[in-house]
Amino acid sequence: MSTHSPAWKSKLFGAEPVLRPEARIRAQVDALERLLELKHRSRVLDLGCGAGAQTLELARRHYRVVGMESSKEALAAVRDRAKEEALTVHFLANPLDRIPYEGEFNAVLNVRNPLGSLPSERDDARCLSAIHRSLKPGGRLLLDLLNREWLIRRLGAHDGAFDLVSGRLDGRSFSSRGGKPAAGGEAVRLYSLTELRRLLTETGFRLRGAWGDYQGHPYHLDSMRLIVVAERVEPPKKAPERDGDDFERAVRIKGRPRS
Repeated sequence: MSTHSPAWKSKLFGAEPVLRPEARIRAQVDALERLLELKHRSRVLDLGCGAGAQTLELARRHYRVVGMESSKEALAAVRDRAKEEALTVHFLANPLDRIPYEGEFNAVLNVRNPLGSLPSERDDARCLSAIHRSLKPGGRLLLDLLNREWLIRRLGAHDGAFDLVSGRLDGRSFSSRGGKPAAGGEAVRLYSLTELRRLLTETGFRLRGAWGDYQGHPYHLDSMRLIVVAERVEPPKKAPERDGDDFERAVRIKGRPRS
């Protein structure tokens, strides 16, 4: 696959409104509270937390939060920031489809496009199954993804950055907001809402709603984002096991009794 010109990124994202990072994060977490119906002291997993901006803001609001990221290096700075602010928050470096908690969280959020960054749809299904296990019955999952339909309509045939056969966007030149390549290296799978609902159903979730932004506008073809909320409703089909998949699944959050 050839290296793509950055011109298509301007074509896609040039009209996106720019807010100061602090204001954008606060507005986003306001919406997360509403969409996930978070209660006082809810337990929340920020899966693929990256630099942890949302994780820290949730901790400031006194939710019991775990930030999980596959890269130890990505967590070093955010741990220092949490310590400086004396925030009660835990961080864990672990592969995104190997969540070592069971029945622990009221909500899981996934806002930095890690779903689709794994090598295959089977891996994404395994990740959703791991999220399902980590949630309490009735717990909610929020996914913030790039809208495939919006991208195709805006991008068209421009530069071949999107592969219509694999459904993957070339991650070597793709950057969602922070100027960094998409997680997972070279390609990110973009799911249609139909495909995503099927994956969620197969892994024990019920789709509760889909929105086009954090202001609550309806999801449609011209929405840049696909923000989905799903609820854990039933045991998923058995996910394929990985080689050496013998890790402890029932790790507790230290000092946090089950309510």
